[in-house]
Amino acid sequence: MNTAYWAGEFAKVLLAYVVLMYVWPSVLFRKHLKEKSRTYRFAFCSTVSIMLISTCVLGLGVFHILHKWLVCFLFYGSVLVSLLWGKKWSDTGLVHLHQLLIGTRGWKLYTLRAMQKAGHCIKKFFKMASKKLKGHKIEYFVLLCILVFGMIYFSYGAFMDHSYGFGDIYTHHAWIYGLIEGKAFSAGIYPEAMHCFIYAMHVLFGIRVYSCLLFLAGIHITTFLLAIYCLFKEFMKSRYTVLLILAAFLTIDLVCVDEVFSMSRLQWTLPQEFGLYTQFLCALFLIRYLRGEREQRKENGKRKWIVWDGDLFLFMMALATSFAIHFYVTIMAFFLCASFVVFGIHRLFKRGNLRSLIAAAVIGVIIPAVPMGVAYATGTPFQGSIDWALNVISGDDTKEGRTRQAQELLNQEETTQQSSEISDNNEINDVQSTQVSTENSNVQQTTTEPSMIQKIKGYGERAWEKIVRYAQGTYTYGYAILYGEERAAWIIKFTALALILGGISWIVTLIVRRKLPFESYFGIVLSSVVFMILYAAPFLGLPEIIAGARLCSTEQLLILATMTIPVDALFFLIGQTILRITLPILSLLCTAGIYAATNYFGVYHGYLYYELTRYNSVVDVTNNITTNFPNNSYTIISTTDELHQVVEYGRHEEMLNFLRKLNSSDYTLPTQYLFFYVEKKPIQYAQSHFFTGPDWLAAEKYSQYYQEIYTSEGDNIKKAGISKTLANSAMLIFSKESQSYSDLTSRSILESKMYYWCRNFSESYPNDVNVYYEDDNFICYMVHQNPYRLYFLRNEGAYEN
Repeated sequence: MNTAYWAGEFAKVLLAYVVLMYVWPSVLFRKHLKEKSRTYRFAFCSTVSIMLISTCVLGLGVFHILHKWLVCFLFYGSVLVSLLWGKKWSDTGLVHLHQLLIGTRGWKLYTLRAMQKAGHCIKKFFKMASKKLKGHKIEYFVLLCILVFGMIYFSYGAFMDHSYGFGDIYTHHAWIYGLIEGKAFSAGIYPEAMHCFIYAMHVLFGIRVYSCLLFLAGIHITTFLLAIYCLFKEFMKSRYTVLLILAAFLTIDLVCVDEVFSMSRLQWTLPQEFGLYTQFLCALFLIRYLRGEREQRKENGKRKWIVWDGDLFLFMMALATSFAIHFYVTIMAFFLCASFVVFGIHRLFKRGNLRSLIAAAVIGVIIPAVPMGVAYATGTPFQGSIDWALNVISGDDTKEGRTRQAQELLNQEETTQQSSEISDNNEINDVQSTQVSTENSNVQQTTTEPSMIQKIKGYGERAWEKIVRYAQGTYTYGYAILYGEERAAWIIKFTALALILGGISWIVTLIVRRKLPFESYFGIVLSSVVFMILYAAPFLGLPEIIAGARLCSTEQLLILATMTIPVDALFFLIGQTILRITLPILSLLCTAGIYAATNYFGVYHGYLYYELTRYNSVVDVTNNITTNFPNNSYTIISTTDELHQVVEYGRHEEMLNFLRKLNSSDYTLPTQYLFFYVEKKPIQYAQSHFFTGPDWLAAEKYSQYYQEIYTSEGDNIKKAGISKTLANSAMLIFSKESQSYSDLTSRSILESKMYYWCRNFSESYPNDVNVYYEDDNFICYMVHQNPYRLYFLRNEGAYEN
């Protein structure tokens, strides 16, 4: 397999993604979308498509009727019905089709007419698009460049390392395979909208699940960026400022492990990152709904009990989609929405808005919860990740949760502070004891009950002390940790400037429009502060609602938005003068300037990493086998990682189980072909492998923040070796069998035993054993056996039956 193969797989995933996410709902609901804005269409398609697929697949699954042919019938049938609905048999297209079927029209003529009609439609589409893009061509050109750059940056790793970038992806592959077998929630109740979407790509377009999981995140990043574009185009006073936010987000470097991890997660196909875009859509359409004119929310001059419109519908769908994809995203959407709504709270209680929002939120939760509820009612338990999330909040999780670490640090600081206070008190007591002797011991001191004013003052002082303590803790354990002291200081300064500009804008709007304004600048600033508090929560004595590292990509975006508020104010002022015609060119120059400046000043972003688990040659050989050999005619004997890649096409035997079973006298593998995978240089499992590549795409800089023993970069992969001595060593025993592969010493022993066993087998049966593939790091042996006379596989070799 070469780059051309993976490029072809990427193209297939891209095409299927565009069709499922945008084209399919656009066809089904074309009448509804006909007069809608581009923002509305984007949000509608990106949420409704997910919910339709998820509800359909899980609904069929919980009633045990999930089958690929039924899913294909529903999908292609819905498109066909939608296209033919309202058509008359006298229509030209149907007449020509009828003539073709009965043989009175040749297929060549029919194909020619169809191609001519398709060409006419394409020409009409581009003409209409050119008309709608009039006046915004430069803006959309810059946006397109940003989207393409983002797709390349976040897809680059999949072309460099062909294995999954994160261990959780193997679990998600297993759940998708459960759907393929017709089982919804095969591992327990868990939001499976992403899994249903990939299942649909596999069933409807025949794309391998492995390819979908490998490339989907790098493609889906465009939806994430478009959602950000739509949000800040609405909240900023100039529509061009958001281009600078996106450019900065994709170019400025990171200086903390948590940030690098969070940004790397965007290139891995994981449920939370797949659903992150919905939090921005929730905030966007909630604020648009609250900003809407009240006159549009009446019916026949009467106030409606539930005020419903397109913005509220899309808020509901975005909320439902977030809940269907990952619970964390729904929590993040809540805090993001609350940060903006608090500055327009007066609108929340007008004209039935609150009732409408509550109704929309309840419906938005019920829609994705119905399949989960049905599954729970039929005896399906919740998946273990729910317990993990609760452990993060309670502080019991130590892998991503930081509560214990924070508690230990706070205890140390408290002990140090108490020691200092005791020392100070001793000094004070010594001074007081010398003064007491000179005072009149007969003076009687009286105590009085504090007045109400003194109590209020005391409460205020304590509240102020707590606010100051939280602010200092947020700065120390939030801003300073994530960005360093120097950058953190600049962020605070820009945050203060943004608040000042927001205050000026609020006052001017109040004077000019004579009504209480809904100032979005305040919402942007508050949301960045709230997400930073969420990150620093365990160090403030607060529960860690969301694992901190998973917040960093959204927090980075909100901070950049806060820092561009001065630029937005400048663009707004320019837009009020005759110089507004220069704004498109100015935005283009500023975007290019951000790219050039980050490179010039050495703050250009770095290449991300994969948790490397396999050599590329291993992945390519497995693909070759699954492509060229009949299904279920072979067994691959290797570590666990090949299981998910081969599960739909052939059999897999764990290397650890294979070596254990060699002690039995009648151990066989019942397939015609056996493929033994041996790493001649056992790989350090799950090492943080940073990519290398062209300077225009990224710099090679992030590996410095990671422990060297578990970190590699480019071709310098961490690995060991095999030997006869290791082959004769006893296998190591661990509490978890997976550690037999992740521990490098244990992995080297297993690979050594496998290598020398294959060598002995090859010497005994040279005609039936071939080297299928070999390079410096990896070798694959192929055994061709008679399926009716299987080899008995034993420690000392193999014997014919």
